[in-house]
Amino acid sequence: MIKAQKTIYTNLVLLGVSLFGIYPLIPHKFESISVFLLALCSLIYRIKVPKNSIFKKTFLIVSSIYFILFLSVFFSEDISRGLKKMETTLSLLAFPIIFYLLLGKSIVDHFKIKLLFLKAYYISCLIFTTISFYLFEIYENSKYVTKDSNFYRIAIFDNSYIGEHPIYVSIFISIAIIFGFSFFDREKKISFKNFLIAFAQCYLLSLLLMLMSKGVILSLLMVFIIMLIKQKGLTKIHFFSLAIILITFFVLIPSENNRFKEIININTYKKLDENNSTSIRFINYKCGLKSLMKSPIYGYGIGDVQEQLDLCYQEENTNFPKKRYNTHNQYLFIWLSSGIIGFITFIVILFYYFKKSIQFKDDVMFSILVLYSFTFLFENVLSRQSGVIFFCFIINYFLWNNFNKKKTLSSHE
Repeated sequence: MIKAQKTIYTNLVLLGVSLFGIYPLIPHKFESISVFLLALCSLIYRIKVPKNSIFKKTFLIVSSIYFILFLSVFFSEDISRGLKKMETTLSLLAFPIIFYLLLGKSIVDHFKIKLLFLKAYYISCLIFTTISFYLFEIYENSKYVTKDSNFYRIAIFDNSYIGEHPIYVSIFISIAIIFGFSFFDREKKISFKNFLIAFAQCYLLSLLLMLMSKGVILSLLMVFIIMLIKQKGLTKIHFFSLAIILITFFVLIPSENNRFKEIININTYKKLDENNSTSIRFINYKCGLKSLMKSPIYGYGIGDVQEQLDLCYQEENTNFPKKRYNTHNQYLFIWLSSGIIGFITFIVILFYYFKKSIQFKDDVMFSILVLYSFTFLFENVLSRQSGVIFFCFIINYFLWNNFNKKKTLSSHE
C-alpha cells in the first residue's frame, strides 16, 4: 500500500516537474503555465499528505529578497510600475512556497524524478538546437546580408514559435551542456554512449557559439575553470594547457561571428555605438553606477530605477528609447531597487545556495550557480519572465532534491 502511494505521489510531482524538462520548447507566452501546473500538483500533494514536514528556515531565507523588493515598491513614485515588476518576479516567492512549504520532505522517488527531468531537458535542448538550425536556413531578413551572429540572434528572436531572447536561449543551452557532463560514463571512458554524448555536447556548443552571447559564454568558461580548479592533483601543465585551449578557442572563432572583438576594441568605450552591444553596456554600467552614487543606501524603489537610468541616458546624449535599456547587471539593479539591504540579502541568498551545493557535494547545482552568478554581471536575468522562472525553478528544485537525497538513496539500497 505504501509503495503504491509513493508511486502515485511520485507521478504527481513528476507531472509538475515534467513541463520544466521541456521548458526550452515551450513558447514564451505559455511559460507561466509551467509554474501553475507545478504549483497545482504540489498543492494536491500537500492536501493528500497534510503531515508533511516543511523547510521553514530555507523558505524564509531564499524568499526574503522578494519581500524586500516588494517593500521597495512603496518607496517608488511610480507604484504601478513597481507592482508590475513584482508580478514579473513573482517566481522569487512562488518556487520557495512550492518546494519548501508544499512539497517539503516528500515521500516520492526523487531519483526517478531527477533522472527523467535531466534527460527530458537535455533532449529538449537538442530538439531546440535542431529547430534553430532549420530556422537559420529558411530565415530571411534584408537587414542582414551575411549570416553572422546578428543574423542568428534575430532569427531566433523574430520567430513566432520560439520568440525568445538569444541570451536566455544561451543560458538554457549552457545548462544543458552542464547536464551533459554528468551523463558521461566515467568507468568506461571509451564507449559508444560517451561518443554520442560528446557529439551532442558539440552540437549544443555550436548553437551557443553561433548566437555568441558573450556574457553567457564567458560565464560557462568560468564554470569549466572553477570546476577544473576544484579537481585534485592538478599541475602547472594542466593550467598551461587550459590557457592554450582558451586562446585557441577565441582565435578559431570566425571573425565575422566573433563579438568578443568588441571588448578589446578601444573605440568601443570612447563613443557610443548603438550597433555594438559592449558599447551599449558600457553606458548602461556607467549610468547605473552614477545613479547608485546618488542614493547608495536606500536606492530608488523598484518602480523608479528605470526612470533614473533614462535620465542619465539623456545626460549622456544617447538616443536610447525610454524604458528599453536596464542596468544589464542583476546585482546593480537590486541595489538600485532596494538599497544596500536588498543587495546584501541577495548576496547572502546566493551564498546560502552555494554553501548547500558544497555541503551536498552537488557539482551540477554548484556549476549552475556559478553560471548564473557570473551571468548576473552582464544581464538582468531576473527582470524577464523567461529568466526568473527558470532560475528560481532549477536552483530551488536542486536544493529541494538534495534535502531529500538521503531518504531517496536509502530507498534504493
